[in-house]
Amino acid sequence: MTMYVALNENNNLVQIKNVERGLACKCTCFECGETVIARKGDIKEHHFSHASNKESCNINPESVLHKYAKEVILESMGLMLPAVPDIEDNEATWWTFEKIIPEFHLGLIRPDLACYHNNEAVFIEIAVTHFIDQNKLKIIESMNVKTLEIDLSSLLQTELVIPSEHAKKLILESLDNKSWLYPQAPEMIKDEVSANPLDATAQLTTNTITNVSSWEEYLFIVSGMWVKVKKFNSGMISVRSAYNPELIKLLKQWRNEGGGKYEPQFKSWNYWQPFSATVLERLEQMHIPKEIKHH
Repeated sequence: MTMYVALNENNNLVQIKNVERGLACKCTCFECGETVIARKGDIKEHHFSHASNKESCNINPESVLHKYAKEVILESMGLMLPAVPDIEDNEATWWTFEKIIPEFHLGLIRPDLACYHNNEAVFIEIAVTHFIDQNKLKIIESMNVKTLEIDLSSLLQTELVIPSEHAKKLILESLDNKSWLYPQAPEMIKDEVSANPLDATAQLTTNTITNVSSWEEYLFIVSGMWVKVKKFNSGMISVRSAYNPELIKLLKQWRNEGGGKYEPQFKSWNYWQPFSATVLERLEQMHIPKEIKHH
């Protein structure tokens, strides 16, 4: 890749066409960090070259795209994100972050961007040629931190200019290349009567729906309303329910009794150990399976 891009005084990517000629550009090489000169003559194609006259560095387009994605998110302090899986009444929307920390070491992992939304951590991983592996995903799951991956690999096959307003818009606003790694969408809960009535009875009376990575999920029927529970490895449980004033009053009462927190973004009630076990036991006792209809 010819040296059409470099880093300005703020360590941001700049195109050769957008800087002053010569050393006045105040730029450094994207790869090696050496001072560069903006060659903008009348004969040769405009490009950057090292002030020391050494051979041009090989600029890696994957690295340029990866850096630029982080750069525009940091600059905008937010981006458009798809709906978080299994969150009711939630749609794709613009998330504004209070703080973003790039390449922040957290134990064995280093998220590309550690963002904070409503005082809650959200990891953003930017994938161009390297995608998150299962080991890193397991650590993220154990940390119980929402994590999104932005897949920019398809942009390498285009003639997209970086940096540019078009590229910035694609990174910030496109939803097709964004997916939640955690939480992942659980299997659909089937309320329909099974072809085999015995199977349906087992599904409703055992309550366990599925085991998804680092949590278990339960479905209870309380006063004719559904109550969904996620039980995490840490012992914390997250409780969501169909809207019912009596149920909401009960969940609030339990929060006051044993400690807990309501998360308005997810419309869930979180309870921690040891009281979380009490809440789960109470829901099991209150659970009344739906009646199986025979035809």
